[in-house]
Amino acid sequence: MSNRLTNKLAGLSLLAAVTPALHAEDWTAVTGRQNLIDLVSGATAEIEVKPGRTVTGYYAPDGTARIEAWGEVFRRTWQVEGEDRVCYTSAEKQTNCFTFEQDRDDLQHYRVRNTGTGEFTHFHLVGDKLASGEEAAPGGLARPSAEEVAAELSNPNTAMGTMNFNFDYVAYQGDLPGAGSQEATRLLFQPSLPYPLDETTNVFVRPAIPVIVKQDVPSGAGQFNDVTWELGDIGFDLSLGKTLPGGIVLLGGVTGTLPTATDDNAGLDQWLLGPEAAVAMVRPWGVLGVLVTQQWDVAGKNDYDTNVTGGQYFYAFNLGGGWQINGSPTFSYNHEARNSDNKLTLPLAIGVSRTMFLGGRPWKFGVQYWHYLESPDDFGPDYQLRFIVSPVVALPW
Repeated sequence: MSNRLTNKLAGLSLLAAVTPALHAEDWTAVTGRQNLIDLVSGATAEIEVKPGRTVTGYYAPDGTARIEAWGEVFRRTWQVEGEDRVCYTSAEKQTNCFTFEQDRDDLQHYRVRNTGTGEFTHFHLVGDKLASGEEAAPGGLARPSAEEVAAELSNPNTAMGTMNFNFDYVAYQGDLPGAGSQEATRLLFQPSLPYPLDETTNVFVRPAIPVIVKQDVPSGAGQFNDVTWELGDIGFDLSLGKTLPGGIVLLGGVTGTLPTATDDNAGLDQWLLGPEAAVAMVRPWGVLGVLVTQQWDVAGKNDYDTNVTGGQYFYAFNLGGGWQINGSPTFSYNHEARNSDNKLTLPLAIGVSRTMFLGGRPWKFGVQYWHYLESPDDFGPDYQLRFIVSPVVALPW
């Protein structure tokens, strides 16, 4: 490699894409350990995953790197192996190695080849930067892989913004006549747009907006009202999340419920408020944690009292390629229920999900089955199916 080119690459910005160059036909390999170190060391990598939206990577001379994508930071390390390849390793220990080639017809044009998959990534020098198209080989020089994004989306303190759509089917059981033939179909929309305070601390404001497609509600002995296409009571939480050394995550804040139901049978007609707290352990293999909330009625209908301890336990095991085994069921304990047999609602959950890139944007798709180990004896859920669709979105700030 010429000294002129080496000097240019010292402060280079990389912008990568898998779209092949239209003019390039003749390539020459870039080899030599020092030449490859000069190429990558101190580089900034940018990839346009969609028009107007880029992902940026920073590769430090000490062999560390970080990828900034969709509001989150993904850590990596890089090193030159032998005389002809550079290898990048994610926090999940996923390693991709690349060889580099220079276009003889355009000395500012390069391509790299993933030695494991054979995929090519192209980049150009444009002054002090490189230009490209819309896609890049995942897990390489530019954007994070599906496995990295899947792992980060399972982190309760992630800084990635998502639009979460949960589609639920619930089958009921109970001692009330006809309880075993009742069911519900609901959509829960829960956007999450965290506000990062620093790399380890985020503020979350998350509404939970339920749309009841169909819900059978007890109205008397052996009688049920059929609620269809109504808005339920909107829940919300405001919390602060902190990631501690060692991968321990702590969250704390307040949670509440607003009396927004458009049908009296679909809501409590009360304002609820109380504290919430969560603790989780984030590891390369996955995530394990629990969220606990407490809500009391603070205003609204006073014919009865509401005192509910609730929450959610959650887990995820990373399988690679964006696949996970996971579950995130909700539980509750109604302190005001008429007897102990109607207080606890506790499901056991198992599910599978996959994160993939569609149109340059990460999407998470999943399905979970909840089997209720404990449910109110009079009328309560027997089992539940949840279908999950969660596109990652850019944070407005």
